[in-house]
Amino acid sequence: MSKILLVDDDKIVLKVLSKLISKKIRLSTEQAKSFKELKSLLSRNSFLLAICDYHLPDAEHGEAIDFLIENKVPTIVLTASYDERIREKILEKNVIDYLVKGIPNIAEHIIYTISRALRNRKSKVLVIDDSKTDRTLMKKILEDMLFQVFEAGKGSEALEILEKNPDIKLIVLDYFLPEEDTVELIYSIREKFRKEEVGIVVVSGIIKTNMIPILLKAGANDFISKPFSKEEFMVRINNTIEMLNIIQELEFYAFRDPLTGLRNRRYFFEEAPKLWKNAQRSKSNLACIVIDIDDFKKINDSYGHDIGDEVLKDFAKHLRSFFRRKNDLIARTGGEEFTLLIGYEDKERLLEYLERFRKYIEENVLRVFKNSEELDVKYTISMGVELELKDSLKEMLISSDRKLYESKNKGKNCITF
Repeated sequence: MSKILLVDDDKIVLKVLSKLISKKIRLSTEQAKSFKELKSLLSRNSFLLAICDYHLPDAEHGEAIDFLIENKVPTIVLTASYDERIREKILEKNVIDYLVKGIPNIAEHIIYTISRALRNRKSKVLVIDDSKTDRTLMKKILEDMLFQVFEAGKGSEALEILEKNPDIKLIVLDYFLPEEDTVELIYSIREKFRKEEVGIVVVSGIIKTNMIPILLKAGANDFISKPFSKEEFMVRINNTIEMLNIIQELEFYAFRDPLTGLRNRRYFFEEAPKLWKNAQRSKSNLACIVIDIDDFKKINDSYGHDIGDEVLKDFAKHLRSFFRRKNDLIARTGGEEFTLLIGYEDKERLLEYLERFRKYIEENVLRVFKNSEELDVKYTISMGVELELKDSLKEMLISSDRKLYESKNKGKNCITF
């Protein structure tokens, strides 16, 4: 099922797209150069989606697209050039999108459109409109774009759906809801979800121009006037979703180490004081643990920095696996240094658990490939553990760091507490 179908009579287009999809999206492809080949492939395979040229030698008027849609294959259409009549025909069909081959960097646009469609499959959208006809229309367009769609006829119903589905990404809200204040509804949504977390696109055919900035200031991300074209609706929805994705990605990497995916040094020193203060207030136990990968320079020198990166990612994966509690703070605070702040109840049990983790890493074998050669890489770690809740977080960090050096001086691959 995790394949993409490419339909085009141009062999070069097929070759380029197949290579890019494999490299950029890491999905395999099947290729058809005619309507006949398309039918044969579809009779034997299932596909995530299709990229299909509008004109084929044996299907010159979009018959291949109709066939794909009839067989429930989400489809992105390619056209040789811009033609208003063909554009209208394509938009009447239930396609994800269409692209003109002649635009600059078309291959990048296709990859972007595929990626966006695959992301949409995981994204939830809520349509709020008292008109069943308008709701159905917008829901159908959004489903063609591969979104998971919920619908509500009034504000109270919408808030209930949001309560049950807090992962909804976008709300399409009709401005005129009988006996309801749309601005107040936006305020209610924004009390629970920031503008960067859930997008709100307001649609309306009866609104004074001066109300639009009021809605945007209240927390809406965009506004669409009714009646709207299907294409405008799709573009504005995609733009809003894309902006949310960009903001969330920026927020993610502001506090994440891009290599390992763990929290970074900045995040640690913003959040760690809060954990320390909570432990002081509640008189609970808090351990500060500094971990260093032993002889990491030798790993880089022996295998190369690319394998060193694989070691760091492997270690981060095991850290996440062992320390999974919500309140455990784990961060990469240096090149091969990691710092943890974790609450505990029993000192001996915690030390046993840390020893089990150290031994697990010692016995772990990381299998990597370099220059077509399979390599088994082993590495060990040293730990410094401060179990006493000291008068300041800084004291705990200095103490655990000192104990880490004691572990190194003892011969590495051990724990000092």
